[in-house]
Amino acid sequence: MKKISASQVKELRDLTGASVIECREALIESGGNIEKARECLRRKGKEKAGKKSGRETNEGVVSSYVHSNRKVGAMIELRCETDFVAKNAEFQELAHDLAMHVAAMSPKYVSFSDVPEEDKKAFEESVRKELAGPARNASRLGRDAGGEKKPAEIIEKIVEGKVKKNFEQMCLLDQAFIKNPEMTVSDLVKEKISKIGENIQVGNFVRFEI
Repeated sequence: MKKISASQVKELRDLTGASVIECREALIESGGNIEKARECLRRKGKEKAGKKSGRETNEGVVSSYVHSNRKVGAMIELRCETDFVAKNAEFQELAHDLAMHVAAMSPKYVSFSDVPEEDKKAFEESVRKELAGPARNASRLGRDAGGEKKPAEIIEKIVEGKVKKNFEQMCLLDQAFIKNPEMTVSDLVKEKISKIGENIQVGNFVRFEI
């Protein structure tokens, strides 16, 4: 077993805010690799976040961001469980970062579940029409290279995948975080839930552009 130094534990703790024990366990699991240990903590953080997701969020803040050109801005509501956390500097920084992300990436919805069913159905119909197009586009129509039609369940999976991919690009929580594209906004929020110890929910947001 690779020996884990106190300096490694401190470095990981400074980066993640996790406890000494959690940092040491993650470093042991990752063989002393800081980045792998962060990913380990992030993965476990998601598990913790799931356990907190049912808690009520009756407190929080409204944060705003205006770009330096003064032509693009956004406001967002970030909710938590207690007023104590609402006043926490890291929670407020998260709210500001999310407002900046909204200004930069212009999402339309918070999550996929917020997309109106009629919009999903309309896009689904357009995908089905595309799949039912001219025979010369057989490779795109749910037919294999030999021209044989694919089974209905395969077609349904194609339609479902296209619908999900299309709308996830418009959903705040599914977008790559503007300050760290290696994680989604959802990953970021879950990481903060694990670190802060309270349920955090993204509420309404609005974007302005001149």
